[in-house]
Amino acid sequence: MPRQCLICDQVAGSREHVFPAALGGRRTNKQIYCGPHNNGFGPLAGVIAQQLKPINALLAVRPDRADKAEPFFYQTDTGERLRLYAGSVQRTDSVADPKETMRVQLSLGGSEGLRAIAYIGLTFFAHHFQEFARLDELLPFKEFVLGKAPNDFVWWESTEIAESLPANPFKFGHTIQLITNGETQEAWVIVSLFQALTFGVTLGKLVDMPSRIVTVFIDPHADHPPDDIRVETANEVKSNLKKPEPLQAHLQQTIYGGEGQVALSALFQKIERWKFDLDMEPIKQRIASVISDRNKLTIEIEKIVGEEAGRVLRLARYVVDGLNARAGDGPHMKPIIAILAAQIAEDPSRPSGLSAFAESAIGLAAIEMALALLEELKTTSVDLDLLWKYFSSGHGAWVVGQALFRPISEAMQMAE
Repeated sequence: MPRQCLICDQVAGSREHVFPAALGGRRTNKQIYCGPHNNGFGPLAGVIAQQLKPINALLAVRPDRADKAEPFFYQTDTGERLRLYAGSVQRTDSVADPKETMRVQLSLGGSEGLRAIAYIGLTFFAHHFQEFARLDELLPFKEFVLGKAPNDFVWWESTEIAESLPANPFKFGHTIQLITNGETQEAWVIVSLFQALTFGVTLGKLVDMPSRIVTVFIDPHADHPPDDIRVETANEVKSNLKKPEPLQAHLQQTIYGGEGQVALSALFQKIERWKFDLDMEPIKQRIASVISDRNKLTIEIEKIVGEEAGRVLRLARYVVDGLNARAGDGPHMKPIIAILAAQIAEDPSRPSGLSAFAESAIGLAAIEMALALLEELKTTSVDLDLLWKYFSSGHGAWVVGQALFRPISEAMQMAE
Protein backbone atom coordinates (compact mmCIF):
# COMPACT_ATOMS: atom_id res chain seq x y z
CA MET A 1 0.00 0.00 0.00
CA PRO A 2 1.45 3.41 -0.98
CA ARG A 3 2.58 5.63 1.84
CA GLN A 4 1.14 9.08 2.46
CA CYS A 5 3.45 12.06 2.04
CA LEU A 6 5.11 13.07 5.29
CA ILE A 7 3.86 16.66 4.88
CA CYS A 8 0.45 16.42 3.19
CA ASP A 9 -2.24 13.86 2.31
CA GLN A 10 -0.93 13.12 -1.19
CA VAL A 11 0.68 9.81 -2.08
CA ALA A 12 4.43 9.63 -1.54
CA GLY A 13 6.57 8.36 -4.39
CA SER A 14 9.10 11.00 -5.44
CA ARG A 15 12.20 8.86 -4.80
CA GLU A 16 14.00 11.57 -2.87
CA HIS A 17 17.56 11.23 -1.65
CA VAL A 18 17.63 10.30 2.02
CA PHE A 19 20.87 12.28 2.34
CA PRO A 20 21.56 15.23 -0.02
CA ALA A 21 22.91 14.04 -3.36
CA ALA A 22 25.19 17.10 -3.52
CA LEU A 23 27.16 15.83 -0.50
CA GLY A 24 27.55 12.31 -1.81
CA GLY A 25 24.21 10.78 -0.82
CA ARG A 26 23.43 7.75 -3.00
CA ARG A 27 20.32 6.21 -1.38
CA THR A 28 16.74 7.14 -2.31
CA ASN A 29 13.36 6.41 -0.75
CA LYS A 30 10.04 6.86 -2.51
CA GLN A 31 7.89 6.51 0.61
CA ILE A 32 8.58 9.83 2.32
CA TYR A 33 7.48 12.84 0.23
CA CYS A 34 5.14 13.52 -2.65
CA GLY A 35 6.60 15.07 -5.79
CA PRO A 36 5.62 18.69 -5.02
CA HIS A 37 7.04 18.60 -1.50
CA ASN A 38 10.21 16.81 -2.57
CA ASN A 39 10.73 19.50 -5.21
CA GLY A 40 9.83 22.16 -2.67
CA PHE A 41 12.61 20.99 -0.39
CA GLY A 42 15.09 21.15 -3.26
CA PRO A 43 16.21 24.69 -2.33
CA LEU A 44 17.09 23.50 1.20
CA ALA A 45 19.36 20.82 -0.23
CA GLY A 46 20.72 23.55 -2.49
CA VAL A 47 21.61 25.67 0.54
CA ILE A 48 23.88 22.95 1.86
CA ALA A 49 25.29 22.22 -1.59
CA GLN A 50 26.19 25.87 -2.12
CA GLN A 51 27.55 26.62 1.33
CA LEU A 52 29.70 23.49 1.41
CA LYS A 53 30.78 23.65 -2.23
CA PRO A 54 34.42 24.55 -1.34
CA ILE A 55 34.65 21.48 0.93
CA ASN A 56 33.06 19.25 -1.71
CA ALA A 57 35.63 20.50 -4.22
CA LEU A 58 38.59 20.02 -1.87
CA LEU A 59 37.48 16.45 -1.15
CA ALA A 60 36.48 15.79 -4.78
CA VAL A 61 33.01 14.63 -3.74
CA ARG A 62 30.90 13.68 -6.75
CA PRO A 63 27.22 14.68 -6.50
CA ASP A 64 25.01 11.66 -7.10
CA ARG A 65 23.62 12.88 -10.42
CA ALA A 66 26.94 14.19 -11.75
CA ASP A 67 29.62 12.35 -13.71
CA LYS A 68 32.48 13.78 -11.67
CA ALA A 69 33.36 16.17 -8.87
CA GLU A 70 33.69 19.83 -9.74
CA PRO A 71 36.41 22.33 -8.77
CA PHE A 72 35.53 25.49 -6.90
CA PHE A 73 36.85 28.90 -7.96
CA TYR A 74 36.96 31.84 -5.63
CA GLN A 75 38.46 35.28 -5.37
CA THR A 76 40.45 36.51 -2.39
CA ASP A 77 40.14 39.97 -0.87
CA THR A 78 43.21 41.01 -2.89
CA GLY A 79 41.59 39.94 -6.16
CA GLU A 80 43.60 36.75 -6.57
CA ARG A 81 41.67 33.90 -8.18
CA LEU A 82 42.18 30.44 -6.71
CA ARG A 83 41.03 26.98 -7.76
CA LEU A 84 40.13 24.38 -5.12
CA TYR A 85 40.06 20.74 -6.12
CA ALA A 86 41.04 17.35 -4.65
CA GLY A 87 42.98 18.76 -1.71
CA SER A 88 44.86 21.39 -3.73
CA VAL A 89 44.59 25.16 -3.86
CA GLN A 90 46.05 26.61 -7.04
CA ARG A 91 46.26 30.06 -8.52
CA THR A 92 44.43 30.56 -11.78
CA ASP A 93 44.17 33.46 -14.21
CA SER A 94 40.86 32.39 -15.65
CA VAL A 95 37.89 30.14 -15.04
CA ALA A 96 35.54 28.30 -17.35
CA ASP A 97 32.67 30.57 -16.31
CA PRO A 98 33.43 33.90 -14.56
CA LYS A 99 30.11 33.56 -12.72
CA GLU A 100 31.59 30.55 -10.93
CA THR A 101 34.24 32.76 -9.30
CA MET A 102 32.97 33.56 -5.82
CA ARG A 103 34.13 34.81 -2.49
CA VAL A 104 34.12 32.05 0.10
CA GLN A 105 31.52 32.60 2.77
CA LEU A 106 30.51 29.55 4.79
CA SER A 107 27.51 30.41 6.93
CA LEU A 108 25.76 27.11 7.51
CA GLY A 109 24.62 28.43 10.88
CA GLY A 110 22.23 30.85 9.17
CA SER A 111 18.48 30.35 9.28
CA GLU A 112 18.23 28.57 5.92
CA GLY A 113 21.23 26.40 6.71
CA LEU A 114 19.66 25.27 9.98
CA ARG A 115 16.39 24.51 8.20
CA ALA A 116 18.39 22.38 5.77
CA ILE A 117 19.85 20.45 8.71
CA ALA A 118 16.31 19.97 10.08
CA TYR A 119 15.22 18.66 6.67
CA ILE A 120 18.01 16.06 6.77
CA GLY A 121 16.98 15.04 10.28
CA LEU A 122 13.32 14.71 9.34
CA THR A 123 14.06 12.67 6.22
CA PHE A 124 16.31 10.24 8.08
CA PHE A 125 13.79 9.91 10.90
CA ALA A 126 11.06 9.07 8.37
CA HIS A 127 13.36 6.57 6.66
CA HIS A 128 14.08 4.64 9.90
CA PHE A 129 10.94 5.34 11.98
CA GLN A 130 8.16 5.46 9.39
CA GLU A 131 5.38 4.62 11.84
CA PHE A 132 6.25 7.60 14.06
CA ALA A 133 7.20 10.16 11.39
CA ARG A 134 3.56 10.98 10.65
CA LEU A 135 2.45 11.65 14.23
CA ASP A 136 0.79 14.99 14.94
CA GLU A 137 3.42 15.74 17.58
CA LEU A 138 5.88 16.33 14.74
CA LEU A 139 3.78 19.13 13.22
CA PRO A 140 5.65 22.01 14.96
CA PHE A 141 8.96 20.63 13.71
CA LYS A 142 7.57 20.22 10.19
CA GLU A 143 6.32 23.80 10.27
CA PHE A 144 9.89 24.93 10.91
CA VAL A 145 11.23 22.78 8.07
CA LEU A 146 8.62 24.36 5.80
CA GLY A 147 9.73 27.84 6.87
CA LYS A 148 6.44 28.62 8.60
CA ALA A 149 7.75 28.73 12.18
CA PRO A 150 10.86 30.11 13.93
CA ASN A 151 13.77 27.89 14.88
CA ASP A 152 13.35 26.18 18.23
CA PHE A 153 14.81 22.88 17.08
CA VAL A 154 18.35 23.02 15.61
CA TRP A 155 21.70 24.20 16.97
CA TRP A 156 25.45 23.79 16.55
CA GLU A 157 26.55 20.95 18.83
CA SER A 158 29.45 21.02 21.26
CA THR A 159 32.83 19.44 20.59
CA GLU A 160 32.14 16.97 23.41
CA ILE A 161 29.02 15.64 21.67
CA ALA A 162 30.80 15.46 18.32
CA GLU A 163 33.66 13.48 19.85
CA SER A 164 31.26 11.12 21.63
CA LEU A 165 29.86 9.83 18.33
CA PRO A 166 30.99 6.34 17.24
CA ALA A 167 34.08 6.37 15.04
CA ASN A 168 33.11 6.82 11.41
CA PRO A 169 34.74 4.09 9.26
CA PHE A 170 34.89 6.40 6.23
CA LYS A 171 37.47 9.14 5.71
CA PHE A 172 35.51 12.40 5.89
CA GLY A 173 32.30 10.40 6.21
CA HIS A 174 29.03 11.94 7.38
CA THR A 175 27.34 10.64 10.53
CA ILE A 176 23.61 10.77 11.24
CA GLN A 177 22.51 9.48 14.64
CA LEU A 178 18.84 9.07 15.54
CA ILE A 179 18.08 8.84 19.27
CA THR A 180 14.68 7.94 20.70
CA ASN A 181 14.12 7.63 24.44
CA GLY A 182 11.26 5.40 25.51
CA GLU A 183 11.21 6.84 29.04
CA THR A 184 11.05 10.53 28.16
CA GLN A 185 9.41 9.97 24.73
CA GLU A 186 11.89 12.43 23.24
CA ALA A 187 13.42 12.10 19.77
CA TRP A 188 16.74 13.65 18.73
CA VAL A 189 19.02 13.70 15.72
CA ILE A 190 22.74 14.45 15.51
CA VAL A 191 23.93 15.51 12.05
CA SER A 192 27.69 15.55 11.59
CA LEU A 193 28.95 16.59 8.15
CA PHE A 194 32.43 15.47 7.15
CA GLN A 195 33.02 14.57 10.84
CA ALA A 196 33.54 18.29 11.50
CA LEU A 197 30.32 20.32 11.34
CA THR A 198 27.99 18.88 13.97
CA PHE A 199 24.42 19.89 14.74
CA GLY A 200 21.84 18.83 17.31
CA VAL A 201 18.16 18.51 16.41
CA THR A 202 15.18 17.98 18.69
CA LEU A 203 12.07 16.54 17.05
CA GLY A 204 9.98 16.88 20.20
CA LYS A 205 8.10 14.29 22.28
CA LEU A 206 6.42 11.45 20.41
CA VAL A 207 3.96 9.00 21.97
CA ASP A 208 4.97 5.35 22.47
CA MET A 209 8.48 5.76 21.11
CA PRO A 210 10.83 2.83 21.88
CA SER A 211 14.35 3.41 23.20
CA ARG A 212 16.64 3.09 20.23
CA ILE A 213 19.77 4.53 18.65
CA VAL A 214 20.36 4.28 14.90
CA THR A 215 23.72 5.52 13.66
CA VAL A 216 24.27 5.84 9.92
CA PHE A 217 27.73 6.36 8.46
CA ILE A 218 27.78 7.76 4.91
CA ASP A 219 30.77 7.59 2.57
CA PRO A 220 30.70 10.68 0.28
CA HIS A 221 33.39 9.10 -1.92
CA ALA A 222 31.43 5.90 -2.64
CA ASP A 223 30.33 5.57 -6.27
CA HIS A 224 27.17 3.60 -5.55
CA PRO A 225 25.41 1.29 -3.04
CA PRO A 226 25.88 -1.00 -1.19
CA ASP A 227 29.28 0.24 -0.02
CA ASP A 228 28.11 3.82 0.56
CA ILE A 229 26.74 3.41 4.10
CA ARG A 230 27.03 1.40 7.29
CA VAL A 231 24.33 1.25 9.95
CA GLU A 232 24.65 0.47 13.66
CA THR A 233 21.69 0.06 16.02
CA ALA A 234 21.31 -0.18 19.79
CA ASN A 235 18.32 -0.42 22.12
CA GLU A 236 19.93 1.26 25.12
CA VAL A 237 19.93 5.05 25.37
CA LYS A 238 22.45 6.20 27.96
CA SER A 239 22.00 9.94 27.57
CA ASN A 240 19.97 12.55 25.73
CA LEU A 241 20.96 15.67 23.90
CA LYS A 242 20.33 18.93 25.67
CA LYS A 243 19.03 21.86 23.69
CA PRO A 244 20.91 25.05 24.61
CA GLU A 245 18.81 27.71 26.28
CA PRO A 246 18.27 30.37 25.13
CA LEU A 247 18.76 28.83 21.70
CA GLN A 248 19.17 32.05 19.70
CA ALA A 249 21.89 33.34 22.03
CA HIS A 250 23.72 30.04 21.63
CA LEU A 251 23.52 30.26 17.84
CA GLN A 252 24.84 33.82 17.84
CA GLN A 253 27.73 32.83 20.09
CA THR A 254 28.60 29.90 17.83
CA ILE A 255 28.57 31.99 14.66
CA TYR A 256 30.04 35.25 15.91
CA GLY A 257 32.15 33.83 18.73
CA GLY A 258 34.21 31.81 16.29
CA GLU A 259 33.26 28.26 17.33
CA GLY A 260 31.92 27.46 13.89
CA GLN A 261 35.08 28.84 12.28
CA VAL A 262 37.23 26.70 14.57
CA ALA A 263 35.35 23.60 13.37
CA LEU A 264 35.90 24.61 9.74
CA SER A 265 39.58 25.29 10.33
CA ALA A 266 40.01 21.85 11.89
CA LEU A 267 38.33 20.31 8.84
CA PHE A 268 40.59 22.18 6.41
CA GLN A 269 43.65 21.03 8.37
CA LYS A 270 42.42 17.45 8.20
CA ILE A 271 41.91 17.79 4.44
CA GLU A 272 45.41 19.22 4.08
CA ARG A 273 46.92 16.25 5.89
CA TRP A 274 44.82 13.79 3.86
CA LYS A 275 46.05 15.29 0.59
CA PHE A 276 49.61 15.40 1.89
CA ASP A 277 49.55 11.71 2.79
CA LEU A 278 48.20 10.80 -0.64
CA ASP A 279 50.94 12.77 -2.37
CA MET A 280 53.78 11.65 -0.12
CA GLU A 281 53.07 7.93 0.11
CA PRO A 282 55.05 7.22 -3.11
CA ILE A 283 57.87 9.42 -1.82
CA LYS A 284 57.93 7.51 1.45
CA GLN A 285 58.27 4.29 -0.54
CA ARG A 286 61.12 5.73 -2.59
CA ILE A 287 63.03 6.68 0.55
CA ALA A 288 62.35 3.32 2.22
CA SER A 289 63.70 1.46 -0.80
CA VAL A 290 67.17 3.05 -0.44
CA ILE A 291 67.29 3.68 3.32
CA SER A 292 70.06 1.10 3.85
CA ASP A 293 72.42 2.62 1.25
CA ARG A 294 73.62 6.04 2.42
CA ASN A 295 74.91 7.14 -0.99
CA LYS A 296 71.70 6.20 -2.79
CA LEU A 297 69.66 7.77 0.01
CA THR A 298 71.53 11.06 -0.35
CA ILE A 299 70.91 11.16 -4.09
CA GLU A 300 67.22 10.26 -3.63
CA ILE A 301 66.63 12.87 -0.91
CA GLU A 302 68.26 15.61 -3.00
CA LYS A 303 66.06 14.59 -5.94
CA ILE A 304 62.88 14.53 -3.83
CA VAL A 305 63.50 17.90 -2.19
CA GLY A 306 64.13 19.38 -5.63
CA GLU A 307 60.85 17.94 -6.88
CA GLU A 308 59.08 19.34 -3.82
CA ALA A 309 60.56 22.84 -4.15
CA GLY A 310 57.01 24.19 -4.19
CA ARG A 311 56.53 23.00 -0.62
CA VAL A 312 59.83 24.64 0.37
CA LEU A 313 58.57 27.87 -1.18
CA ARG A 314 55.28 27.66 0.72
CA LEU A 315 57.17 27.19 3.98
CA ALA A 316 59.33 30.22 3.12
CA ARG A 317 56.23 32.31 2.45
CA TYR A 318 54.76 31.14 5.74
CA VAL A 319 57.90 32.29 7.58
CA VAL A 320 58.09 35.69 5.87
CA ASP A 321 54.36 36.44 6.02
CA GLY A 322 54.18 35.36 9.66
CA LEU A 323 57.08 37.57 10.70
CA ASN A 324 55.68 40.49 8.74
CA ALA A 325 52.29 40.09 10.45
CA ARG A 326 53.84 39.91 13.91
CA ALA A 327 56.57 42.52 13.70
CA GLY A 328 56.37 44.20 10.31
CA ASP A 329 55.48 47.60 11.77
CA GLY A 330 58.69 47.86 13.75
CA PRO A 331 61.16 50.32 12.13
CA HIS A 332 64.15 48.09 12.88
CA MET A 333 62.39 45.10 11.29
CA LYS A 334 61.49 46.68 7.96
CA PRO A 335 64.95 46.26 6.36
CA ILE A 336 65.10 42.64 7.53
CA ILE A 337 61.65 41.84 6.22
CA ALA A 338 62.50 43.53 2.93
CA ILE A 339 65.49 41.18 2.50
CA LEU A 340 63.36 38.17 3.45
CA ALA A 341 60.62 39.24 1.05
CA ALA A 342 63.17 39.51 -1.76
CA GLN A 343 63.98 35.83 -1.21
CA ILE A 344 60.43 34.85 -2.16
CA ALA A 345 59.81 37.58 -4.76
CA GLU A 346 57.90 36.56 -7.86
CA ASP A 347 58.82 37.19 -11.49
CA PRO A 348 56.18 35.85 -13.91
CA SER A 349 58.58 36.26 -16.83
CA ARG A 350 60.86 33.52 -15.51
CA PRO A 351 60.09 29.78 -15.90
CA SER A 352 60.08 29.24 -12.14
CA GLY A 353 57.84 32.23 -11.51
CA LEU A 354 60.46 33.58 -9.08
CA SER A 355 63.08 36.27 -9.37
CA ALA A 356 66.65 35.06 -9.90
CA PHE A 357 67.52 35.98 -6.32
CA ALA A 358 64.45 34.20 -4.94
CA GLU A 359 65.13 31.13 -7.05
CA SER A 360 68.64 30.95 -5.62
CA ALA A 361 67.39 31.49 -2.06
CA ILE A 362 64.76 28.76 -2.30
CA GLY A 363 67.37 26.45 -3.82
CA LEU A 364 69.65 27.01 -0.82
CA ALA A 365 66.70 26.45 1.54
CA ALA A 366 65.98 23.17 -0.26
CA ILE A 367 69.58 22.09 0.33
CA GLU A 368 69.20 22.89 4.04
CA MET A 369 66.02 20.82 4.06
CA ALA A 370 67.73 17.86 2.42
CA LEU A 371 70.68 17.98 4.85
CA ALA A 372 68.41 18.16 7.90
CA LEU A 373 66.25 15.28 6.67
CA LEU A 374 69.29 13.15 5.88
CA GLU A 375 70.65 13.78 9.35
CA GLU A 376 67.42 12.69 11.02
CA LEU A 377 67.16 9.59 8.85
CA LYS A 378 70.36 8.35 10.50
CA THR A 379 68.35 7.49 13.60
CA THR A 380 64.72 7.61 12.47
CA SER A 381 62.72 5.40 10.11
CA VAL A 382 60.80 7.11 7.34
CA ASP A 383 57.05 7.51 7.69
CA LEU A 384 54.43 10.05 6.68
CA ASP A 385 54.67 11.84 10.03
CA LEU A 386 58.38 12.47 9.44
CA LEU A 387 57.71 13.82 5.95
CA TRP A 388 54.92 16.03 7.32
CA LYS A 389 57.34 17.34 9.95
CA TYR A 390 59.73 18.57 7.26
CA PHE A 391 57.52 19.49 4.32
CA SER A 392 54.41 20.89 5.98
CA SER A 393 54.89 21.81 9.63
CA GLY A 394 56.63 24.07 12.07
CA HIS A 395 59.90 22.15 12.03
CA GLY A 396 60.17 22.45 8.26
CA ALA A 397 59.40 26.16 8.54
CA TRP A 398 62.18 26.47 11.12
CA VAL A 399 64.70 24.78 8.81
CA VAL A 400 63.69 27.00 5.88
CA GLY A 401 63.64 30.09 8.09
CA GLN A 402 67.19 29.38 9.23
CA ALA A 403 68.26 29.30 5.58
CA LEU A 404 66.48 32.58 4.81
CA PHE A 405 68.01 34.34 7.80
CA ARG A 406 71.54 33.09 7.21
CA PRO A 407 72.59 35.82 4.71
CA ILE A 408 71.19 38.47 7.04
CA SER A 409 73.04 37.01 10.00
CA GLU A 410 76.29 36.78 8.03
CA ALA A 411 75.95 40.38 6.82
CA MET A 412 75.42 41.59 10.40
CA GLN A 413 78.50 39.67 11.56
CA MET A 414 80.60 41.24 8.81
CA ALA A 415 79.35 44.70 9.78
CA GLU A 416 80.56 44.13 13.31
